[in-house]
Amino acid sequence: MLMGWLSTALPISHAGENVVIVLDDSGSMNERMQGGVRRMEAAKTAIASVLKQFPADTKLGLLLLNGDPGNQHWSIPLAPLSVPQATNKVMSIRADGGTPLGDRIRDGADALLKLRESQIYGSYRLLIVTDGEANDAGLLATYLPDVLSRGLTVDAIGVDMKNNHSLATRVHSYRRGDDSQALAKAVEEVFAESSDSNSDSGKEDFALLEGLDDAIAKEMLQSLSKPNNAPIAGLTVPDNWNSPNGAGGIAGGGTAGVGGGGILATILGTMAMCMVPLLLVLIVFAAIVSKANKRSGGRR
Repeated sequence: MLMGWLSTALPISHAGENVVIVLDDSGSMNERMQGGVRRMEAAKTAIASVLKQFPADTKLGLLLLNGDPGNQHWSIPLAPLSVPQATNKVMSIRADGGTPLGDRIRDGADALLKLRESQIYGSYRLLIVTDGEANDAGLLATYLPDVLSRGLTVDAIGVDMKNNHSLATRVHSYRRGDDSQALAKAVEEVFAESSDSNSDSGKEDFALLEGLDDAIAKEMLQSLSKPNNAPIAGLTVPDNWNSPNGAGGIAGGGTAGVGGGGILATILGTMAMCMVPLLLVLIVFAAIVSKANKRSGGRR
C-alpha cells in the first residue's frame, strides 16, 4: 500500500545537473585582465570549455545582465544542453551595459524553481560570474536570502576584482578569477564540486534508516517532496548586510562559505530543501523497498 502511495505522491522523473549561469556582460567586462585578455573573452572561453564536461542529461541556462530584453535577457533558456548550440551562443556574447545582479539572480532562481516543481531530483545550481558590484544592491540584498532559503546552491566568481565581491561571504562558494587561467580553473572547480556532491555517499544512512517505521517514512517523504518552488519575492534585508565582512562571513580570498549573522535564519530553510534531504528521499525509498523485499522473502 505504501509503495502504491509512493508511485503517485512523488513527481519522479530523471534529473541530473540543472544549472543557470548568470554572466556579467556589463561594459567593464571589456577591460583587460593580467596577461592582456579581455575579461569577457576569458569568461566566454572558460564557460565554453566547461560545457563539454557536463553529463549528457544536464539542463543549462545562460542569463545575461544586459541581454536581449525580448528574450528576457536569456542567451540560452534553461533546457537540455546542446553543446554545439550553447558554445555558439556563448562565443557570440558582447559586453555593454550596467550590473543589475539582483534582478538577474531572481530571474535565474525562478527558472530553476519552476523546473524543480516538475522534477524534485537532481542538483539545482546558480553560478554568478561578475567583475563588479550590483547597480541594484537593494534588490540583491532582498532577493539573495530568499534564493538561499530555497535550497538552491549559489556560487560566485569575482572576475579580476581588486577586492572580493560583496557576495563572497553570502553564497555557498566564492572564487577569484584574476587572470584567464584562474578564471577557467574557478569555473571548472564549481562544476567539479557539483558532480562530487551528487556521488553515492549514503550507505551508512541507509543502514540507519532500514528499520524505519513505514508511517514515519511516509511523513518524511511527504515533507521532503514538497520544497518551496514559488517565485522569489524577497526577504527582509539583514541588519548587517552592509558590514565590512558581509553577513558575519569570511573576509578573505579563495572559497568562502555562506555567512552567518542576520542571514543565518533564512539559510536554515536550506537544510529542509537542499540536496541532502533529496538524497534522503532516495535513501528512505530504498530502505522501504529493502524491507518489503525481506518481508516477501520471509513468507516464501
